[in-house]
Amino acid sequence: MREELTQCPACLENDISFKQSVKDYSTSNEVFDIWACGQCSHLFTNPRVREESVGPYYDNPDYISHTDDAASVFAKVYQFLREINLNWKHRHVKNYTEGKTLLDYGCGTGQFMEKMISKGYEVQGVEINEGARTKSSKFGSVYSSINEVKGEVDAITMWHVLEHVYNLDELLQSFKTKLRNNGTLIIAVPNPESHDAQHYGAHWAAWDIPIHVHHFTKKSMSAALERNGFQLQEVLPMSLDSYYISLISEQYKEGASTKRIVHWLKGVVQGTISNIKGGKDNKSSLIYVFKKS
Repeated sequence: MREELTQCPACLENDISFKQSVKDYSTSNEVFDIWACGQCSHLFTNPRVREESVGPYYDNPDYISHTDDAASVFAKVYQFLREINLNWKHRHVKNYTEGKTLLDYGCGTGQFMEKMISKGYEVQGVEINEGARTKSSKFGSVYSSINEVKGEVDAITMWHVLEHVYNLDELLQSFKTKLRNNGTLIIAVPNPESHDAQHYGAHWAAWDIPIHVHHFTKKSMSAALERNGFQLQEVLPMSLDSYYISLISEQYKEGASTKRIVHWLKGVVQGTISNIKGGKDNKSSLIYVFKKS
């Protein structure tokens, strides 16, 4: 059920060693190990659940990128903040992309697709989850594999998706094929070097093991992407993520089965502290802007 890696999946070096153990608080309560690369500083879950067996670990009600449910207070707040994030994401794509054809890889239930279509973009999506794919298909063409995507695009976006990808090189090479010359690749991932990651340690919610098989540092992100023919242009902050991650981390730290008012309050305080201490380029999550070289 688990497979052990003997080299770093970001830089392919063999200089790897155990770093720490982290519990899966959201689904299974199993403990997984995180290893570190001595060359590029990449962190990765090792051994990891085999890709064909990881599906049940996504089966928890808080994993709402695969649902558009707005029944709970948490979901309502999440979706309010998501609308703010959608507008930020649009601005980033507009600022760093030439042309208006876009592929949103890991599009979930399609809210970003909907936003970009409303801004005049021609958008396709890829989503492997069948239920989410059905919902996002009402906004445009959504496929189960990148191999089905039609033609070339000006930009590819991945919003908190790359940390789930098992075969980095295969996917990144597919991106190179689908991107036009000078095309833009925009990737958002959690940042294990952030202040909230250091504060919460093994309780940091963005470890999100075992469904997160990678935990990219700035150095390891550059190593993986440059090795596959992309050049880093900019690193941008995602300040709102600090509050979301701190809220869930407080719940994990206390061992509570549900979110309480105290978790919300502490999450807001710690999220604010993390954003202040992290400065511009060390937030809970970061957006990396790459150009096809």
